[in-house]
Amino acid sequence: MRSILRKVFCGITRTIFLAAIGALIAACGADRSPAPGSSLPRKIQVMSSDGWIYDVAGENARLFEKETGIKVSFTIYAPHVYYRALQTMLAAGEATDIFLMQSTRWYLGNEIDPQKSCIDLTNEEWTKRLKPEWLPAVSYKSRVYGLIVWDDMVGWVYTYNDKIFKRLGIAAPRTAKEFMAVCERIKQAGIVPIYEPGASRWHTALTFFEMGATFEENDPGLYDRLNMNRLTFADYKPFRRALDQILLAANRGYFGSDFMADTLEGSKTALISGAAAMTLNKIGFARSVLKTNPGSGAQSWGMFPIPWLDNRTVSIERSAPTWFGNARSRDPEAVLDLFRFLTREDNLYRYAVDQPEGIGLSFPTRPVPLLPNEQSFLGSAHFGGEPFQGGIKYIMGQWMELEADFEKMLIGTMTPQAVLSGVDARRANMAAAALDPAWQPTAGPSNP
Repeated sequence: MRSILRKVFCGITRTIFLAAIGALIAACGADRSPAPGSSLPRKIQVMSSDGWIYDVAGENARLFEKETGIKVSFTIYAPHVYYRALQTMLAAGEATDIFLMQSTRWYLGNEIDPQKSCIDLTNEEWTKRLKPEWLPAVSYKSRVYGLIVWDDMVGWVYTYNDKIFKRLGIAAPRTAKEFMAVCERIKQAGIVPIYEPGASRWHTALTFFEMGATFEENDPGLYDRLNMNRLTFADYKPFRRALDQILLAANRGYFGSDFMADTLEGSKTALISGAAAMTLNKIGFARSVLKTNPGSGAQSWGMFPIPWLDNRTVSIERSAPTWFGNARSRDPEAVLDLFRFLTREDNLYRYAVDQPEGIGLSFPTRPVPLLPNEQSFLGSAHFGGEPFQGGIKYIMGQWMELEADFEKMLIGTMTPQAVLSGVDARRANMAAAALDPAWQPTAGPSNP
């Protein structure tokens, strides 16, 4: 799910959602693409959350316009308001020709009615080439409604500047106790142990929610119990223990004294300069650093799994920002043409190579050239199942509220137990709205 769109291609517009939603709806309704038979230039509007449209997507859109004459423009919203903005605009029938959403196997049919809101893509040739493990995130009742072009193994891990570790005589930690000791040693040397971009609100909660696979591995059937409402987050003690460890790290200053002001863009500078020693990012983070800072030394940076509760598993994402064609688009054929273009093998490979931090794609492509440190980590790491947001119902849809609660916990205005209780309360509300039978009055959660 997230690097920042930095360049402007083919009339891309960048809009942070600060105005009233009603004004945006009116603007979108007034600027719809003309029908194919019109003499006016054809165009497609795309709306997305910040961080989901990489520069290479803009480059592919520019090439698409050059080849077809169809103009593509992007409107980018701040992450903490995008979900609500999209819901409002879909309800009003005024969303753009294409909208992106972080889809999971639970999104279609639960949080959105694809038969009402989305163009049916089932008969498109490229749907047969999408890797089968990605189909649940784009399918509903055996029909395909979404397009995922995304990293095939996101792999959120802690990346560290190896020169700092060598100078301080420390090694990559394998347990939570070792991790805390490493952080303390780094802090005593006057360096921020963990660069946490708190200003990028969605990022703060990843250090917990990306660990879902290890909880499931340690307790098989955990996801099923949560999805069948036989267990709550607040009642599961290992969740609380993990949050306690994260909060302890924050209280000891291991995220820095002003981490809530730190931005995602600043993570590269912080590690290159040595101001910080570690950051949580994707497996390809060092490679993305080298693209703009070839002399940074990032090719030797190391990686290790998120260490809370002695975790050694790296989750594999099977949910991602997904492109949906709006069923109310005035030029649905142009939408289909763009999707066909984006999934053409030459354009897929361009995306695979130029995406900031990925190591593969949800479509088969030629192998992406990897750094030796990436190859070494991939060869030795243990990869498991999905993180919470992909494997458990009603998590991704509450991320905006969830990230706000997590921030409150990190700054001391909310307890870990309250964070977990908030997750449960919102899950219950979303399940009730979806008429989920597991949350009907006759059903109820039980303790583990």
